[in-house]
Amino acid sequence: MPSLNKIKQVTLIALQAYPDIYARYISGDSTVTAPMSAIQHMLAEIGRDVEVSEIEPFIKSREATILADASNKGILPLGTPCQHYITLTNRGTQRLTILSGRVFEDAQGRPWQFLQNAEVLPNESVDVLAEQSQVRKVKKTIIETLPFNQFKLDIEEDMSLVSLTAVDQDSNIYSFVTRWMNTKAGDYAIILKTDTLREITLEFGDTARFGRTLEANTELEITVLETYGEVDASTLKEAMLQQANTADEAKLAIRFKSGGLVRMGANPLSIDQMRLLASYPTHDDNAVFLGNFDFLVRKKFMNRTFYLNVWNEMIHEQHYGSSVNHINHLFVSVVPKNRAEYALICDEISQLIAKVDSLYSYGNVVFIEPVERPFHITIKAILSPVHDVNVVQEQIKTLLISNYGKEQLASSYNMNNGFNLQEIISLINKQIPAFQDRQSDFKIDIEDLSQNSIKPSHWLFISEDSITFDIKRSTGLGGGMWTVL
Repeated sequence: MPSLNKIKQVTLIALQAYPDIYARYISGDSTVTAPMSAIQHMLAEIGRDVEVSEIEPFIKSREATILADASNKGILPLGTPCQHYITLTNRGTQRLTILSGRVFEDAQGRPWQFLQNAEVLPNESVDVLAEQSQVRKVKKTIIETLPFNQFKLDIEEDMSLVSLTAVDQDSNIYSFVTRWMNTKAGDYAIILKTDTLREITLEFGDTARFGRTLEANTELEITVLETYGEVDASTLKEAMLQQANTADEAKLAIRFKSGGLVRMGANPLSIDQMRLLASYPTHDDNAVFLGNFDFLVRKKFMNRTFYLNVWNEMIHEQHYGSSVNHINHLFVSVVPKNRAEYALICDEISQLIAKVDSLYSYGNVVFIEPVERPFHITIKAILSPVHDVNVVQEQIKTLLISNYGKEQLASSYNMNNGFNLQEIISLINKQIPAFQDRQSDFKIDIEDLSQNSIKPSHWLFISEDSITFDIKRSTGLGGGMWTVL
């Protein structure tokens, strides 16, 4: 669709048929420019809507479509705060008490808060768990009574929302719900929405239908927990209290404990990650109704893992055999980005699944150790004489590993039929210049999966050793050195 600038150019060309109007438009006569400007902007907005509404049935490719799909599915731009153990050393002569929630800053100026209380005796050290997050309070006074009242929540620059709570002047706590369905009329509830700009909007209910209408003059206090997301633990060394209340507190040494990383944190989902979620047919977190626990878990944890797969007893028995012990069980394989978080992530996944379906409580979620499975692929090609075989091999190897390697998004989910060959062929055609002439050609062969099937716990990826090449140079036309490119 044409851009706003293109629409303005077309307007200038069209107005030349009306010299008097054209002259007034060029001179800036508001009686002409105002309505024309409104029409131009409206056409530009309609053009954006048309672009978003173009049919992309399975794989979303354009950023606008991906963001629109994420908004419809309620995928919020939420971050996960880093957690790390801190060593407190009292270099003074008085005992110090550090309370939970006390704020300190690391060398990069990021705010952290202690999650535990600590008593530090003189010349002694204590380890305390801390989290990279900050608490901020926002006050809002409602001006008029409206059903489904909405307002935007501003987040600090470069930070992401972790969670929030809303309380009115009568100490009524508004609980967070994912949607208004099944919410009773009169309940104190809110939902969070996002748009294609990834801005957070709070929406309150309607007393006549579900939730509760915000009355005029209601005073809200919204407590926002924000974070910078993923933190490189190698940069965490020393820190200091944001505010020292006494001279003795100024003598408190704060250091990040070596090997004390508990959770490395995570940023909101990227465009590529949301593109993957957009390929799921579901628009609902109700895994009980849709039977799609993989989407539910992936949406929450994919930015903290290199590989994640969730499957049911039927799929499990197809690959691992039948047993009465598999009835009413879900199976999960996960590879966290921080291997030390394995037990923590497994526990969080179990809690999430049990929350949406109590059938899978009490140990009915089974975690299976992932098995690394290099995907063997053979590239057979004939190159034009102008191309160097070794250079092309290195280009293909780098391209495949950077897209299908061990820690890439394409290898983060289970592919029981192997990687999509159409996507690989298209990628090579677009990214390798040697296959963009008229002579060079290639084909791809993969391992025989009928003899060695890919199981749900197999972490499939392409490695340097799993790529085999059979590339030759053609002799050209008529045996001469000159060829048609």
